[in-house]
Amino acid sequence: MKIIRINIAAVIASVAVMAAYAQTADNTSVTVGWELNSGTISEAPAYTPESASQFIDKTEILPAGGIGTPVAKTSDVDGITQTMFPVSSKTSSASDNNAVSFVVTLKDGIAFTPTRLSFKAFRWKTDKGNFDVTWFCDSERKGLASGLRPNRGAGSGASTVSEYSYDLSGTSASEHQFGFSVNIYNFDVAADKGLSLGDIVIEGTLNGTVGQQLTYTLSVSVSPDGAGTVTVSPEGPAYNSGQLVTLTQQPADGYIFTGWKTPSGKTLSTASTYQFNIKGNAELIASYVTEQSLMVNDYIIVGSLDELRAAIRQVNEENSGLRRFIFLKNGVYDYGIYNNPESGADPYGRDTIKADNISLIGQSTEGVTIQITPKQASVSRTSPLVITGTGMYLQDFTLQNNFNYGGDDGQAAALMDKGHHTIGKNMRLISKQDTYYSNTDYGQLYFETSEFQGTVDFICGRGDAFFNKCRLLCVNRKPTQGDYKGDDHIAAPYTIGEEYNTAGGHGYIFMDCYVDCKAQKWDFGRGWRGWPKAAFLNTTLSEDAAKRIGNDQTSGKPADGYAVTKPIDYTLRVGTKGIQTSSDSHYLQFYEYNTIDEQGNVVSPESNILEFTASDKASYETILKQSETDRFQLRNVYPDWQPDEDCRQVTVSSCQLDGTTLSWTTSQTPKAILIERNGELVAIVDGTTSSYALSGASDGITVRAANSMGGFGEPAAIGTSTAISEVNGSAVDASPSSLTRKYIANGRIIIEKDGLRYTPLGQQTH
Repeated sequence: MKIIRINIAAVIASVAVMAAYAQTADNTSVTVGWELNSGTISEAPAYTPESASQFIDKTEILPAGGIGTPVAKTSDVDGITQTMFPVSSKTSSASDNNAVSFVVTLKDGIAFTPTRLSFKAFRWKTDKGNFDVTWFCDSERKGLASGLRPNRGAGSGASTVSEYSYDLSGTSASEHQFGFSVNIYNFDVAADKGLSLGDIVIEGTLNGTVGQQLTYTLSVSVSPDGAGTVTVSPEGPAYNSGQLVTLTQQPADGYIFTGWKTPSGKTLSTASTYQFNIKGNAELIASYVTEQSLMVNDYIIVGSLDELRAAIRQVNEENSGLRRFIFLKNGVYDYGIYNNPESGADPYGRDTIKADNISLIGQSTEGVTIQITPKQASVSRTSPLVITGTGMYLQDFTLQNNFNYGGDDGQAAALMDKGHHTIGKNMRLISKQDTYYSNTDYGQLYFETSEFQGTVDFICGRGDAFFNKCRLLCVNRKPTQGDYKGDDHIAAPYTIGEEYNTAGGHGYIFMDCYVDCKAQKWDFGRGWRGWPKAAFLNTTLSEDAAKRIGNDQTSGKPADGYAVTKPIDYTLRVGTKGIQTSSDSHYLQFYEYNTIDEQGNVVSPESNILEFTASDKASYETILKQSETDRFQLRNVYPDWQPDEDCRQVTVSSCQLDGTTLSWTTSQTPKAILIERNGELVAIVDGTTSSYALSGASDGITVRAANSMGGFGEPAAIGTSTAISEVNGSAVDASPSSLTRKYIANGRIIIEKDGLRYTPLGQQTH
């Protein structure tokens, strides 16, 4: 008789493995949801379909230490019951301590790809309170919203429930944990005050087999076809999750590599050799642009972010010392969401212009925007462009930092300038805090007829910077709380030199500028460190700015023994709250002269003396006499540099069309001629020519002439000439009394001086 022995343990294990392998999801659509109406955090989620629960290891609702005991709340208006989360300590911004997290942990071998998150919320027993929403997927975090304020659930002002929904398409798949966090802040500490949540639904798809290794596919293509070659090591087609794959590219003749991209256009890296971590089925594109050959007039014409980055790379690598010109056609150059690091080398999320003598010229200030959206605040690691070279010239475009300014503070520069002899003409810089950061100890910097928008120290840093005929807009600092909220500060200089007439010792000088205000109140600025210096001469205030200027110098915490002791409530033009002047500094050196309103009335006080409590009992008069203004004139600040001459525009005196021949005359020989049709680029031709064979319609044709730095002046239409003349160089240095007047005409800021007139940007004013 034959005896057959069976290993029962092995059979059981085999059956278990087979059962586990049977738990397979193949792009299965699922939802995970909490009704959240019990007032507790122990509520289990519901799944659609119910069988989706077999792929989930566990779910958790995790309040942080700063969240109090949750309770059930029923709204007065629509009778909805939700779980309300009070705070146990008051905070003013999102932090790890004020988060409620909804966490789903997957079983091994399963991946979840999210598509949408939705929920409903109320605010209870307060007009205050905000919350932020952050999606997380394994180690990746993605901010979805900040500064949200839902409707009230009860009492005065109660309304229907606030509904929120976020598209998560394109978000990375999770192989371990996924979910979202809600940060609750700006609520008073009380058991009946807080944020309630309910009807939470997470949608997505499941893939994989429980207990089995996840594998994925990778496809790599070249765009445009034939622009380069790519090698992949190791070769696929399938890869285990977490495997590193090395990609190497080689451009074909006539092409420049712009980066490894996803199908949605996101740039993952601009390195020629790139190690890609397999975390899901992926498609990558090796992207190229045609090599930018310099035209006879030296302009590199770009019309996309890829072309701009390729042009910057080209001039950086060349770095010949000769002036090179990059022209940006109208459009948005979006660096996208930027995961800026806390320290270390800058990733491939933005660009540094390292070469000397580079001109970056936009087609129009309103039509060209270079923007970025950082995830974290930083004064030095968030601007889309960084300047480190000498002789940078910027004209006619907007730089914008879209950092999500949820709380009162959040450093986010639109431009970090580490250069020397930087010039900006007709520029617009937009952010909230630290909009323009001059990070150069001894740099000489100049901006003319440009606009700066911000809330907190939005012109800050080192170096000597002269702002000539610029518009300074104090933005509403707390927009979630309504119009005209918060205190704004324009300038925060960190002047490195103790004395004037030394390199780095002039600080910031604002000459003939215009200030508008959308904040509750504002001031000219405050010191950062060093020997902070700033001077505001011949400043025009809008109606709002004139009535909202000043801070109460009796409030605020003094720093380093330099507290102002003389009380002048709401007449002080300089912020004393939070002055950071270091202990070896003397005293703040902010000056003001001849501030006027839009009607030309002088609104600066006759005297404003600041007194300090340091050992020398220092004090000084902030209001200058006319005889004391000479040292602030441009020629005295920069005796060996004439940036206003570099800014001077070339005028098109006449423009004619004879048949198909377009011809023009100019006030002097221009660098180049820009021909446009209804704002669209037709051609850029050499400045030594005076005609062009026009094809197509003549309607909407205009001609603009470039100055020596490559910046184009006012357009002249066929049969017309440029309407607004430039200010002569002598007028810049004229004594303040030569200022005829400043006024608003047709929404434009007009300044008349020595018989000439100019306008900063023609921006609409309040």
